[in-house]
Amino acid sequence: MKNIPYRLILCAAALAGLPLFSVAAPVAGDGQVSASILKKYDLNHDGTLDDNERAAWQAARQKQREVREARRAADLARYDANHNGKLDSAERDLRKADADKGRQVREGEVATAAEARKLVRYDKNRNGVLDEDELAAANADAEKRKAAGESRRAAGGAISLADVGGKPAGDAAKPAGDSVRRDEDAGNASAATP
Repeated sequence: MKNIPYRLILCAAALAGLPLFSVAAPVAGDGQVSASILKKYDLNHDGTLDDNERAAWQAARQKQREVREARRAADLARYDANHNGKLDSAERDLRKADADKGRQVREGEVATAAEARKLVRYDKNRNGVLDEDELAAANADAEKRKAAGESRRAAGGAISLADVGGKPAGDAAKPAGDSVRRDEDAGNASAATP
């Protein structure tokens, strides 16, 4: 007799067509849909993953698994010196050292590229070194960009070229073809001098 109210509730819910459980979206341990998954895959923003969204999520998970497995296989082929099918402590240390070395190289390449861009832009005398005044100009521009970024973040809006030392939109140079005058004597068109 004590089970009758429970059975009645289940029957009433089934007759009313109410879902007894949801399979529309992946759930976290506490029964809530994972916010990060919804943010990335809930394209129609209805709070659940429909069949297409769930398929996209599962395809992405499968691709991540395949990438992980390929990386593991490559690591085993490269670092598993004793060929036992797993990386021992010394083998893992070697892999970590190689990864750290690669990271340092990439960071050095980024720094080198940034320095090269700075030289191209600010080395006015083209001697390959930023002199005092050239370095001061580079630092002043960097400060302007930093301040403009902070003001943009504070205002939550866009930033103009004038904020970073560029010309405002009203002072933009006109294309050369827009300024044409007629030479009355020769009857030829020529560009006006600024």
